[in-house]
Amino acid sequence: MTIAAFYLPKGRLPQLFGKGHEEITINLGGKNLYYFKNGEVSNVQPNHYFLEDLLGSQIELFSCIVGNNGSGKTTILNQIANSHYCWYVIEGKGEYEYEVVDNIEHIHRVYYSPYLHHKTFDSVRNNSKELSKYAMISLDNHGDSGLLDDFLKAHHSENMKRWVEFNHFYKQQEFLQVSLPVFSTVDILLNHFDYSLIRPDRFHETSEQLRPAIKLITQKIKDEQAIREGEIRQSRTQKTRTNKVHDLIRFEYDLYELLIGKLVSILERAGNHYLNEGYIPKNYHEELAARSVRESILWFLENAGVFAGKEVYSFSAHVSGIKLTDYILSIVTTESFKDNWRKIHVSQEEAHQIIQLYETFNNSFINEWFEYDKTPMFFFTPDIVISSGEQAFLNLFSLLFYHAQNIKNKVDVDYHSFDTIPKIGKDIMLLLDEGDNAFHPQWKKEYVKYIRDTVPIIFKGYKIQIIITSHDPLTLSDFPKNNVVFMQKVGGRTRIGNSESKLTLGANVSDLLKDSFFINDGQIGSFIAGVIDSIINLITSKGNTKKLKRGQINEIQRIILALDEPILKFKLAEMLSRALGTEDFERQLIDDEIQRLIERRRSL
Repeated sequence: MTIAAFYLPKGRLPQLFGKGHEEITINLGGKNLYYFKNGEVSNVQPNHYFLEDLLGSQIELFSCIVGNNGSGKTTILNQIANSHYCWYVIEGKGEYEYEVVDNIEHIHRVYYSPYLHHKTFDSVRNNSKELSKYAMISLDNHGDSGLLDDFLKAHHSENMKRWVEFNHFYKQQEFLQVSLPVFSTVDILLNHFDYSLIRPDRFHETSEQLRPAIKLITQKIKDEQAIREGEIRQSRTQKTRTNKVHDLIRFEYDLYELLIGKLVSILERAGNHYLNEGYIPKNYHEELAARSVRESILWFLENAGVFAGKEVYSFSAHVSGIKLTDYILSIVTTESFKDNWRKIHVSQEEAHQIIQLYETFNNSFINEWFEYDKTPMFFFTPDIVISSGEQAFLNLFSLLFYHAQNIKNKVDVDYHSFDTIPKIGKDIMLLLDEGDNAFHPQWKKEYVKYIRDTVPIIFKGYKIQIIITSHDPLTLSDFPKNNVVFMQKVGGRTRIGNSESKLTLGANVSDLLKDSFFINDGQIGSFIAGVIDSIINLITSKGNTKKLKRGQINEIQRIILALDEPILKFKLAEMLSRALGTEDFERQLIDDEIQRLIERRRSL
């Protein structure tokens, strides 16, 4: 089922369309065009430019909203996603089969924006997910502190994780069109959990029966580390080598402490549900005393748990935490450390493997007993500076991939705190608000193709409808005209343009730019246009030419020489010749052009 049209009742958006504005129908390019009058469909006409998603199958409909700055593109996306008072025309399979509904909550709506708007969506209806920059920065900051540096550090780390995962996915695809940055190494820093998490006497929500065993393990971490460091000091090895081995030992036991901290963080988040409902064998003292730190943690996970009534929950479901630490320790060497023993650098593929193992461990707590805990064990940073265009591409597609993976893994992380995962069916609508921001013109040219090639694979098995906003005429040339919504702000009010009179699909960019919708007053920069106007005024105004000094004439000639538009260059030279009464400059231009053409002819 496809949303073919959107109806806005009279006077509902006065800030956009003016106070008491008429009812508005926005067609998105379905099989038919729909027109409302007094709140009812009054006319249905065949869409003569309808192309069933241009030979595709998984994308149901692809539309574009364009408009000048302030025309309300983002506002309309918000209304489509979350309106409580607008209506939607849903097309069925038949030629004239449609229905009008007052909500689309059966469709999972996903909004993306690269801009740091302040709360793009103040509220959302059910089954809507916001992936705006504001929402993601808020989600990625795990509440560790109120400091901006910590806030951004957490966001950039989560972004880096998403980039690495998308890079791994993207490299496996056959349609590779963009050469994504390769991170030779990725820096990974161990997080610091709140100190109270490794002080059982300060626990508030962890089961009382489990606290003594956790305390024994945390003490064993300190004792075992001290023993191994003492052995190294006694070995009398070279000092530099000793320091590097010390780093390995410190890293290993900080990693074990971090694993315990993460486990306790999850137990604390459970509230007091299992405060007196923990279980562990009575002989845990002897069992832990006889084991190393690694084996102690493994034994704890395999033999401890909680219960509720007659139901028992074993922590054995979380032994993947040991697989995580085992893998990290298997790849870390004395050459892995950067700055200090808590920061290592690994390859992009190793980083991906760490992320995968960590997510497996973290996701193992998604059940009716516990909740997903987003407090990270690691912070990730790239080893290179990523260009703004590469960041824009990675941010857009890695976030879509991230959300698709969350749907698959039933991870429900949402800025608006709504329980969306259970409501997601087979229909997904993507609302991409200027996702091509910062793209190079070549990437802008390919933008729609990137989406068409990538999105169906990211959301495999779902029916997808896509609405994008854009300022770029190259993007517009990939859409049939009735799939484009033209919005233009005139005199402080927005008007919806007539698509029938516009050029879009396959249109030349010059023709698109000539449309008053995109560019007013010509197709060159306003600054140089003003300079050219000044030159024309100087050499055509009566009496002005005789007053020109040699320096001014030279400056005019230098500007004409620098122009790259040949018709404009020769016309200005001709006008200057007439005004000065001499053709020397124009003749020189013509001679230079003849010589250029001769050399060009020889090269063919």
